[in-house]
Amino acid sequence: MDIAATTALVARVTLAAAFGFSAVAKVAHRAAFVRGLEQFGVPASGVIAWVLPPVEAGLALFLVTVRGEPWPAFLAIAVLALFTGAVVANLVGGHPAPCPCFGPPSAGARPVSAATVARNGYLVALAVLGTGSTAGASGPATVVGAALLVAVTLVGLRRFG
Repeated sequence: MDIAATTALVARVTLAAAFGFSAVAKVAHRAAFVRGLEQFGVPASGVIAWVLPPVEAGLALFLVTVRGEPWPAFLAIAVLALFTGAVVANLVGGHPAPCPCFGPPSAGARPVSAATVARNGYLVALAVLGTGSTAGASGPATVVGAALLVAVTLVGLRRFG
């Protein structure tokens, strides 16, 4: 078993789950997602609401199907950097609205904060781990590791999303 390859694959599966969850939540509640984008100050919110979910779904798919190449993980880093930039812009601009990062903000959602930036840092760290080779990853260890990390990550995203 190659521990580095298994770690890279677990990171990719976890990121794929996060991006997939995000895409589904945005599509399932598109009107509320558009309102969340508008409140967050995103220009062309209606267009972004149609473009972003397929981008996230495609990225989720690439992360788990293009195992021999690091580019899906690097693409995840770029997307997460863009998202983090939007969060930081809201914080610096004095407009810390709730983030529509993983679907429309729920009632009583907290505005973005340093915790949001830290959460994105965690996702970027997973993406960095995911740039490693997945050749030689252990199937059973990947299943166990991903099951645990995906569960913890999705709970954290809903709690701090």
